Order: sequence, then structure tokens, then C-alpha cells
Amino acid sequence: MQSSPSSSFRFPPAVTSLLVLRVTEPMFVASRRRGLLCLSSSNSTIPNPSPFPNPPLLQFIALRFLSAQASEQEDSPTVSVLVDSLGFPPETALSVLRKLQNKDPRNAGSVISFLESRDFSAAQISGMVRRWPRLLRLKPKRTLLPKLEGVLKSDVKALQVIICGHRGQGGAHEITALPNLKYLVDNGVSESNVACILRYQPQKLYTSCARLSEAMLVLKGMGLDPQKTAFVHALSAVLGLSKPSWESKLRVYRNWGWSEEEFISAFRKCPHCMTASEDKINRVMNFFVDRLGWKPSLIAEHSTVLGYSFEKRIILRAAVLQFLLSKGLIDRRYSLVQILTMNEKLFMKRIAKYPEVAPHILAIYNEELSKPR
Repeated sequence: MQSSPSSSFRFPPAVTSLLVLRVTEPMFVASRRRGLLCLSSSNSTIPNPSPFPNPPLLQFIALRFLSAQASEQEDSPTVSVLVDSLGFPPETALSVLRKLQNKDPRNAGSVISFLESRDFSAAQISGMVRRWPRLLRLKPKRTLLPKLEGVLKSDVKALQVIICGHRGQGGAHEITALPNLKYLVDNGVSESNVACILRYQPQKLYTSCARLSEAMLVLKGMGLDPQKTAFVHALSAVLGLSKPSWESKLRVYRNWGWSEEEFISAFRKCPHCMTASEDKINRVMNFFVDRLGWKPSLIAEHSTVLGYSFEKRIILRAAVLQFLLSKGLIDRRYSLVQILTMNEKLFMKRIAKYPEVAPHILAIYNEELSKPR
């Protein structure tokens, strides 16, 4: 049964950490730019009207001022909070304060306490403060809490920044991302998978709620576990295809002899089998079935082969395997699947065992690469 939105909903700490960073980053970047402009104007070319370049009295005043300023920094409540609460070394705490332009935020302790109350670990808070010290200037109840909990009701514009920072995504897109996040969590998608979507595929959250719900039903119908990493790839594949495109590719596999059960098994092992173009699907299936004599069911069993480059991996490695078999250098039980699934480093290491035929293997590579496809 699908869950409905709830006002008491709270994201897991790892996901909430990502959202906090999305909230604060734009403000910190703008402030940093202003600081750089000030620094760039410090090399003034205006001549000094005084005949004495460094008057002793001014030097004395400056030293006294800097000494007093350093003493104030060391006695800063913020420095004490960072040292006592987060375990910062004093030098690091002073560095954070300097990045705040020596303006001691009175609510630094409140910000840390708020984040701790939201189940953030000291390490997570420490990482955010080191990266964006101005987080300590935000007001927990007025700024952080509304953006993390009240965005559905009151701050639609913040949703765009929190989720993925995409600008120019207006209208319906802005009011779908956070409800979609909540929908995924409510329907069993693991914290790590939600965090993965936030980091690498935030655009998927801008699909309509109805479309996401439909995709989830398709995946659950095929028995995919929302706790597994493969679920993210499967969700991306389903959302990336229109219904007509999905049905068209499914017909291609059926035309090559796959049953419904074989398709589901293949997709669960390798969701990328549906992201390949129809042309590539036909070329790969033709190569394995017509040229190598594989049964279509065997390709479904090893569907990962459909995710590899046809020209740069499948063709080349199959040719090398055929050559090594013809020379009796490897056992005939050594399968093409084993060869294809090796990474490039391991494959080259395997080939290096046969230095006497290395020139022939190189010739095979060049010949296959030069053939028109």
C-alpha cells in the first residue's frame, strides 16, 4: 500500500545532511565572491602623501590593534563551542572564525544543537562547518527548520535549491521534487539509494508524482528490491523511457525469442539492457545468436553483455578468444562471458601470458577496429 504525505515525516540523517548543504551553498558562494572583490582592491596605486612610509606611531597602533584582535578571537564563544562541541583544534576553530570575517555569530551553539537534535553526528556537523562556516550564522528555527520541514507548505522556491540547485526549473517542477523524495522513502527505498539519487540523478525527482508512482509499480511488479543498489539503475531506466519506447524495446527482445520471465530476469540483472538503443540490441543479439550460435535464453541469463560497447569490447574480445582457442592456448571451457566481464587491466594481464602471439592479437584488434559496422 502506498503511503500518503505526512507532516511528521523526517528524512534520514544522511539525506538531510545533503539537503542542508544544498540550502546553504548559494548564500556562501555569493558572500565568498564579495570577499574576493574586496581583496582584489587592496593593491591600491594611490601614492602615500606622508614623507615617512612607515611612521613608528602607526606601526605601534597597528601592532596593538592586531594583538587585541587576536586575543578577542581566542576568547570568542564560537571558538570555544567549536573546540568543546566538535573537537576542533584551536587553530582550526580560529580559521573558521576568520572565514566569518571575525563576526562572531551568537547562535553558533544553537545551530550545532539543532543539527544534533536532527540526529546529525559530530563528524557530519564538523564537515559542514569546515566547508561552509557561514552555516553557523543561520537561525535554526527561522531558516533551517522551515527549509527542512516546511518547504512543502511555505517555501516552494527553496525546494529548487535544496534538491539540486537547478535554476530556471519553474512551475510544476518545483513542487514535485520533495514530495517525490518523501514518496520514495515512504515506499521502502533505502537511505543510501535516496542519497544516491540526490547526488547523481536529482533530475529524476522532477518527474510527475503519477509517473514516479507508475514506475515504482512496474519495478515492484518485477520483484526489484528498493533496498538494493540495482533499484536506482532500474528506476532511472524506467523513468528515462516513454511508454511507447519501453514497449518497442520489449518487442525487440520478444522477437529474438525472450519470454516474459526471461526479460524480467535479464532486466533485474542488468537494467541497462533497456537503455541500449534498438539498433544496438539487434546487433548484439544478432552477433551472439547468429554468429556465435548462442541460444537467446543464454543472453538473458548473462544480460550484462548488453551493457558493454559492441565495437570496442564485445567484437574485439570475441575475436581474441577465438584466436586463442584456435591456437590451443586456452581451455575450451573458458567462456566469452568471463572474457567480457574482465576489466581492461585484468584482460590485458591475461593476454600478456601469451607473448609469442602478441603481434597476432594486435593485428586482430586493428583489423576489427577498421571494419565498417
